[in-house]
Amino acid sequence: MTIIYSQAGFNEIFEASRQNDTNPPRSNDFVTRWKIPKLIGRGIGQFFELRQGLSLHINDWQLRHDLMIADYSKSESRLNYGFCIDSEGFWINDTAVNSKQYVLWGKGISEGKVVKLPAVQQGIWIQVYMMPELLYSFVGDASGQLPAVFEHLVKPPDEERSLQIGTTTPQMQVALQQILHCPYQDMTQKMYLEGKIWELTALLLEQVKAKQDLPDPIWQLKPEDVDRIYYARELLLNRLNNPPSLTELARQVELNDCTLKRGFRQVFGKTAFSYLHDYRLEQARQLLTTGEMKVAEVAEAIGFADPGYLARAFRKKFGCYPGCYRRQFK
Repeated sequence: MTIIYSQAGFNEIFEASRQNDTNPPRSNDFVTRWKIPKLIGRGIGQFFELRQGLSLHINDWQLRHDLMIADYSKSESRLNYGFCIDSEGFWINDTAVNSKQYVLWGKGISEGKVVKLPAVQQGIWIQVYMMPELLYSFVGDASGQLPAVFEHLVKPPDEERSLQIGTTTPQMQVALQQILHCPYQDMTQKMYLEGKIWELTALLLEQVKAKQDLPDPIWQLKPEDVDRIYYARELLLNRLNNPPSLTELARQVELNDCTLKRGFRQVFGKTAFSYLHDYRLEQARQLLTTGEMKVAEVAEAIGFADPGYLARAFRKKFGCYPGCYRRQFK
């Protein structure tokens, strides 16, 4: 027998169960524990709020029936990845995911995804949710952009999010077991678990990078597409204070996102927004050369809301802070 839920309905069952539980498992400031609803099966769920924008979910459950969960057109602002352990696996649409694989979802909208969970004697599901800003802080470049190899992980809210299924490596398996058998409590537990999450994230990103680094088939731009890409650059540089999104830019020059992204890199040797970032810094350098504008005024003129960000980016590119550079010409 298979029970079918919407994602919202499935979540409501868990929430109602937590509210009605008169004897909930012990929780503390950053851990919430609950019993798996009897309607679903039995077991314990745990939610760890490791820091703002980063959480860990562990469900150790025995399902009463086969479940089908339909995720209808849901916009997700976070990245998330998950592993099933000691389980028969599950299905996303018609793709099977076994206990030696992981699933990595990017940010964006999911349309019509169906997850099927079989009734099992025991299954453990470990899932991590992360706001993109945290990923930027670790792997973003000076302009605040992700390297091109990871750009597909963070889509605009109206674009379908990426889905990647990969093999759980021995290193990942070790980290997962260490998460399940954390030897610490309270704040040291929180620190330990966050460290393991970043370890897992690094291992996952290495796999993503390895797949993205595979050579592409020969891809030839049409002459009219090259003209549109030059036009896209013109539009981008004319809006330093309010640059369009990649989707908006592609729409304006009548290209699809993929063609614009790959074509811009092919024509100019870098992504559109890396190009914009470098152009802004070059404009800042020229404005500072006159000695007539303060650093804050230069930052505003080139579209940087934070003079401190300009200072850091300028120093990284030119080897000195903008204030020091400006004083040379006074």
